[in-house]
Amino acid sequence: MTQQEMDLEADVAEMEQLTLRMGWVTHRQQTQRLKAYNLTMPQFMMLRALQRVGQGCTMSELAEAAMQVSATVTGIVDRLEERELVSRQPHPTDRRSYQVVLMPQGEALLAAIDQEKRAHIAAFLQTVPPDGREQLLNLMHGYLEAMMQEGLYV
Repeated sequence: MTQQEMDLEADVAEMEQLTLRMGWVTHRQQTQRLKAYNLTMPQFMMLRALQRVGQGCTMSELAEAAMQVSATVTGIVDRLEERELVSRQPHPTDRRSYQVVLMPQGEALLAAIDQEKRAHIAAFLQTVPPDGREQLLNLMHGYLEAMMQEGLYV
């Protein structure tokens, strides 16, 4: 094995460790951040999925968007509805089903969480010189694109 191949192998191992640690740290920080808003990660993911899908989706559509089974979604939506973050409303064309709607309080909560997260990112980026930020972002975009091209990210 050449020195160049050994260097590449070492870089791959380091990149693997860094991406795993970044994912873990990001998840841990988000979990802690959500705790301050009295939200669990599954509840947050459900609110985010509802926001992505748009107003008035059925429970099965929400389950698909959140990649959860309907029974799990029902329990999470129950708790979010108790907090008036979402609402179940009769479906306009199917009397047997309901639509889940993100309430203004839910939108406001997501906006507050997003604002806090962006503030943390901004605080980090302020420590990096502008040309370093550009390079960092370009490298991150390149890494993500390479993962998507290789089918490593779905």
